[in-house]
Amino acid sequence: MRIRLTLKPADKKAVLPINYNYYLTGLIYKFIFSSSRDYSSFLHNEGYKADQSKKGFKLFTYSMLNGKKYAVKNDTIIFENAPITWEVSSPVDAFLQHLITGAFTQGQLVNLGNNQIGARFLIEQVETAPKPEFKGTMRFTCLSPITVSKIYDKKTAAGKTCRNGFATESNKNINNDDDIFGDGAKLGCHYIRPWEDDFSGAIEQNLIKKYRLVYEKDPDGYIKNYGNLYENKSMPKFKITIDNDYMNRKSGKITKKINFKNTEIIGFMAPFEVTGSPELIEIGYEAGFGEKGSIGCGCVKAV
Repeated sequence: MRIRLTLKPADKKAVLPINYNYYLTGLIYKFIFSSSRDYSSFLHNEGYKADQSKKGFKLFTYSMLNGKKYAVKNDTIIFENAPITWEVSSPVDAFLQHLITGAFTQGQLVNLGNNQIGARFLIEQVETAPKPEFKGTMRFTCLSPITVSKIYDKKTAAGKTCRNGFATESNKNINNDDDIFGDGAKLGCHYIRPWEDDFSGAIEQNLIKKYRLVYEKDPDGYIKNYGNLYENKSMPKFKITIDNDYMNRKSGKITKKINFKNTEIIGFMAPFEVTGSPELIEIGYEAGFGEKGSIGCGCVKAV
């Protein structure tokens, strides 16, 4: 299910840091804390874990702030005094119940930002967003960047920053891109681009983990193979295809960086088509396609 909040700047203008995801995530936890301290603590400190995994999934995602009147200036974004929509989505009923209860408990006025740059917003409306009909092939557009990563050795990661003629904006210096290596480190995190061969597969395996956590069973038709990964031979192969016309118009520049607590995260924002299990597509819509949904990645809307 998905909740849509309509916000409006309490003052003539609302100025926020350009990287405001940290403050939106904090606001979500603040809402939930107002409803249930225990659930807020569980979600923040543990999350939903599969098997013996040490890392828990939060199982929610949210959109960027969507306002018709805004401007970007230096490291800030300035919203005019006009309605702003913000969508928060999750397949977990308890999360949404606490979110809604906490939003009303907090009252109509909320604060975003830090001591240097911040703004006040009025919550004008909280409503349930209509849910699309999920099919084996669907088209979506991104409300926040989709990101998925893999651990590579440094040489392999460097070679994956450019593929099919589309180069990332910062691949001239690998240490300023998404591959985070310390001095002398042999391994690092590489954010997989949509044109790389393993992009769709990485998204698929991530969605399967989320599905198993929510429904406590495997998606229909999926079984583990010898590589300990899930595959489904009874349905069309899971695949995400970026709108090629859109990517050509953007000269391949569909990547977007988010700085979250001094960590750079790379994702992409573009219309795309996804083919595969409707169950997994629905989980992607509700919990986010890819990783880091709880910091505002992977939120989409049906086209």
